[in-house]
Amino acid sequence: MPSPEAAKLWGEFREQRRNAAPFNLANERELAGNAGEVLPHPVGIHYHRSHRAGLEMLVARHEQSDGTGPLLIWVHGGAFTLMSAHTHRHFAGHAAVEHQTEALIPDYSLAPEHPFPTALDELTAFYIATAASSPERHLILVGDSAGGALALALAMRLRDEGLSQPVLLALLCPWLDLSLTNASLKHNADLDVVLDAKTLHRHAAAYLAGISDTHELASPTHGNLAGLGPIYIQAAEYDVLVDDSIIFARRAQEAGVAVTLEIAAELPHCYQFFAGVIPEADAAMTGLAQRIRSAISSKVIGSRTA
Repeated sequence: MPSPEAAKLWGEFREQRRNAAPFNLANERELAGNAGEVLPHPVGIHYHRSHRAGLEMLVARHEQSDGTGPLLIWVHGGAFTLMSAHTHRHFAGHAAVEHQTEALIPDYSLAPEHPFPTALDELTAFYIATAASSPERHLILVGDSAGGALALALAMRLRDEGLSQPVLLALLCPWLDLSLTNASLKHNADLDVVLDAKTLHRHAAAYLAGISDTHELASPTHGNLAGLGPIYIQAAEYDVLVDDSIIFARRAQEAGVAVTLEIAAELPHCYQFFAGVIPEADAAMTGLAQRIRSAISSKVIGSRTA
């Protein structure tokens, strides 16, 4: 059963959906831009703006960070067309608190003004520059929702270019198949209070701008998954996109990738975004931190025995 806090929040979401105006991207951007304003920020986190590889980024830094902990690179969600580092600052900040470290949130370009592969190209350059500037640190790549597709495609790019994988790729309710043909889109249509298939089709078309919806770097679950580093997925039972995670995890395992999939019961898309508001999201952030620590420990032990 959902917590009382979650049940109240989802009820509010249902009411908003019933009263929603017809889709308009400008309105959607305004609403999405306010999403992070009402959410509590983690204690001990300070934010500042910076630039790297041509991108502006927001740095969420814990006040006790000594610059040696894991470095989180957070690829924010928003259906490829919405949201920003600003809207996700609290989200990444909660993850940074767990390790008393920094999270870097790049402000990549959005569709439809900048369709595929602009954001992926920008994020690839950003990641490579970060790896070069912090060679001694363990890089953790995190992507939520559409950011999951971008983060996974980035990992595939790194593999193809012979570059090191992140210590861990963490995908939070990722959108990995832009063909939007998986069964959960229908099965969870009345259960997911966050997403709906009709709106997702609009966002996918804006991002793809005419390329195939099964292009391996736009819908990475359709690509070659062999040779990727360890992957941790947090999915949600009521998410219309939950099948993206299930199908991807199976294909990745078949390709020899070390992948862990966890599905949170009776929760909608990207419930983790509400860290600090609902206990389910707080537990997800703790689970992510534990998985990051485990991945770093395995990496350290492996390097010592190599």
